[in-house]
Formats: sequence, C-alpha cells, structure tokens
Amino acid sequence: MRWFKQSPFKLLAPLLFLLLALLFLVSYPRKKENYGVFLGLSMTPDGAEEGLHSDDKETDQLVFLSQYKTVVLSPGSFTKENLLYLHRAGTKAYAYINVGALENYAPEYSRFKALSLAPYENWEDEAWIDVSNQEWQNYITENVAEEIAELGFDGFFLDNFDVYYQFPKDEIYQGLHTVLNNLQKYKMPIILNGGDSFVSRALEEDSSRLLFQGVNQEDVFTSYNFDTDTSSEQDPDTRSYYQDYLEKAKSAGLSVYILEYMADAKLSKEISAYCKEKQFQWYNAAGIFLTAGKA
Repeated sequence: MRWFKQSPFKLLAPLLFLLLALLFLVSYPRKKENYGVFLGLSMTPDGAEEGLHSDDKETDQLVFLSQYKTVVLSPGSFTKENLLYLHRAGTKAYAYINVGALENYAPEYSRFKALSLAPYENWEDEAWIDVSNQEWQNYITENVAEEIAELGFDGFFLDNFDVYYQFPKDEIYQGLHTVLNNLQKYKMPIILNGGDSFVSRALEEDSSRLLFQGVNQEDVFTSYNFDTDTSSEQDPDTRSYYQDYLEKAKSAGLSVYILEYMADAKLSKEISAYCKEKQFQWYNAAGIFLTAGKA
C-alpha cells in the first residue's frame, strides 16, 4: 500500500488558520460603550485591591475606561500620561468641576466657606455657593479650569448649575453665565449637569449663542432613594418634564446625556430604545458614588 504524503503546508494549514483567528479576536477592537460617568474612580494606590500593585491597578482602570467613547472623570485622579493613554484608545475625557456647590473637604473650603448659601440636601458635606461672587468665578475659570486644560482633558463637565433653581435670582443666573463665558478661552466643549432652569432660560433668551455644547440630566427614568440606597422608577410627571426639556435641548443643537442609577434590565431596555430613537447617550450607574462598573 502506498502512503499518501501530504505537503507541509497542508499539514500546517489548520493550525495557521487557528492562530490567525486567535490573533484577529485579540486585536479586533471591541465595540465601545458610548458614555460613562466615573467620578468615584481613583487612580491612587489607596483604592487598590488587596494584593494588587498600584501600577497594575492603574493599568486595569485605564483599560476599563478605554472601553468607552466618552467618560466623565474627577481630574485630580489623573495624569497627562493617563489621558494620553485614553486618547490613543479613542476615548474622550471630560473633567468634572463643581461650579454651584462647595465641599467641606475641598482644599478651597476655608477660602470660600463664607459664600455658602444653604446646606445641600442629601449631601451633608456640601453646600450651595454664591456663584455671583467674582472671586469664586475667577477661581473656577482661572485656577481649576487651567489645570484641567494643561492636563489634556477634552472638555469640562460642570456640575450643580441647579444652584439657579435653588436660588432663582438674576445675579445667580448671570454668575453662571460669567463662568461659562470665561471658560470659552480654553476652546473646550462644555457639558452642564442638571441646571434645567438655567438651560431653559438660556434657550429662551438666546439659543443661537449658547456657551455650552451639551447637557446631562440625572434621574430621568429612575429615582434614587438616599435613605435606603435603592432606586425605583421615576414618577410619570417628572419623567415627562425631563424628556420634554431634553428634547428641546436636542432641538437647539445640544448633545444630550442621561445618567441613571441602578435601572433594572427591563427599564434599561426601555431607556436604551428611547435614547436610540432620540440620539441621546446614557449611562446606568451601579451606585450613587459612580465608581467603576455598571448596574
């Protein structure tokens, strides 16, 4: 009997095919999530898991963040090198700035505590601040924003514009407007978190000359309960109000982002369908402190 002798290529072909397939799976870029808010994510060694070296933790965190197209981060936890890594991965990073309130643990607390207007409900270490004060405005736009721009962030995520809802005075509105105007020199896009009263007035007065490019709204579909650390569905009237507001913002040319807390699978499916239809981006946080990981 004559043995059939195969060529080396035919013998190796299945193995080569398998190796090429594995290389393709490893190198092929995963589909990125659109949006994530991770204010509680820390790059410092204090947050490292037991037995995990801080450098390993930093790499793991950056790999995690690179799975998103756009992320919102606390600027103090990141370096230029971190942001360069994210940029190379195709991820845009917005830096969080607390414009309308002051935390009692912040380095600038002693300097500005006299500007406190009232306690911030559910956040006992925070108070609303008088944004009409020029020194506060300059601190935000000249100190905080400049450091953020030098680090290499892609944009600003400005929080607590709801101070105008809490204190609906013209000087508060104008103070927030001044902050926005002074930030224009950095030529970086701006997202406002909350602040529906401020945004609605801005849309009514001069929607063609807005000083910000996007809005983020929390709790459109969910309602977070601070007492029990649980989340339930938002009441229909509030949900309808926010949807109407966000759709008006979109019609004015603004990008729209939604941040929900612990939406279950059924509600998440509904939110995803709504956001796809409206061309909004949304993120489902696992908890109120916005650490890594989704609900």
